[in-house]
Amino acid sequence: MNTLDAVAIISVLLTAVAVLPGTLGILMLTNKLAASPAGARYIYSQSGALIAGALALLIYVVYQNNQAGSYSMLVVFSVAAVLILLSYGFLMHAKMLFKPIRHPVYFSIDSALEKFADDEEVVGVIDKNGNPYAFIARLARRPHIVFQPEGDAPFIMTHCILAHSSMSYALEGNFSNPDITITAALANNMVFYDKNSRCSVVQIHNRLEGRNDPLSTVPTIMTSLGSWKKHYPNSPVWFRSITWRDIFYLKLLARADVIDPASPVMVYPLQHELDERLPLKSCVIGMLEGDHARAYPVTAVTAQRIINDELGGKSLAIFCVDDFIQVYDRRVDGDTVLTFECSDQADKFIDRESGSEWLATGACVGGKYQGKQLGPIPHYNKIFWYVWSDYFPNGEVFENPA
Repeated sequence: MNTLDAVAIISVLLTAVAVLPGTLGILMLTNKLAASPAGARYIYSQSGALIAGALALLIYVVYQNNQAGSYSMLVVFSVAAVLILLSYGFLMHAKMLFKPIRHPVYFSIDSALEKFADDEEVVGVIDKNGNPYAFIARLARRPHIVFQPEGDAPFIMTHCILAHSSMSYALEGNFSNPDITITAALANNMVFYDKNSRCSVVQIHNRLEGRNDPLSTVPTIMTSLGSWKKHYPNSPVWFRSITWRDIFYLKLLARADVIDPASPVMVYPLQHELDERLPLKSCVIGMLEGDHARAYPVTAVTAQRIINDELGGKSLAIFCVDDFIQVYDRRVDGDTVLTFECSDQADKFIDRESGSEWLATGACVGGKYQGKQLGPIPHYNKIFWYVWSDYFPNGEVFENPA
């Protein structure tokens, strides 16, 4: 092996070190590195310099071989290997697969129902001004992040397919104009990196990890398109055309059965032993208040329709109509705490204190508090139990009262 052959091999190694850690398959091994701010900076920003250096070395070697009038087998192998690595990176690198949608396109909810079935799952978001938006969950599985930049209360919607979890964040303060790249999944929950703040965000932690700076969360709901229309008939619905990358990526996930709630498949290992208090992929309403974590099984919420509870000093109510579940602060007019119960009408609730009528959207439509609106509490709506319990192993599980 001569010097030029050695340089060619070095160019292959540099390309591999630059490309592979951020690709979908290798991320299974490098996910903890990619989830850290320093690792994400290298994989998604600084590795480009390595690729440029590797290509410069390879071009130099090819030029010298061309000048000599012959090509060694190692040089030919190196050129082929670099091309294969770059092609693999183009197909499988998270930066290429999961580009956030920055310019969303919406259509009316009636138009959405012409295109999609009533039971099409959507991620519903209520912005800080009370405006509703719906995002077709199936189409959000690959980009994971959709920006809603318009209006006075812009936000981003994030959707993690592995955890069946969605959370939205207000675009304000240190997070007013993020430049986001999906980097990894840590214990089956998505991680993204903001180049502007140079911080990572684990979705379930809701903070800029590098600075431990909390993000402002926005109420987010997982429900069917038909249910969403009943409660928010004028909501715009986000959609996009399916591309070849969607088909390629979703077929990989379908093969792994990660989407199927009945499947025991987990992509990443757990941080703790499996918590068997609930079925593996049963859906729960995950609530956090300070150091307190509590999971409300969706089956329990659906059976009761209304739950009045206290968590970490906060009085909360969980309303359920069909598959639409939302959590509210029970306080109204300052410090008055209401206690809710089911109405004779399936889509309404009443408070015991005044007999006022309330909708599942938290709006009061009759009685003493008519015109009032309960404040929604951001939470994890229908997240898989095995992910929630892995991040909050000491968290409580709500039990039906006797």
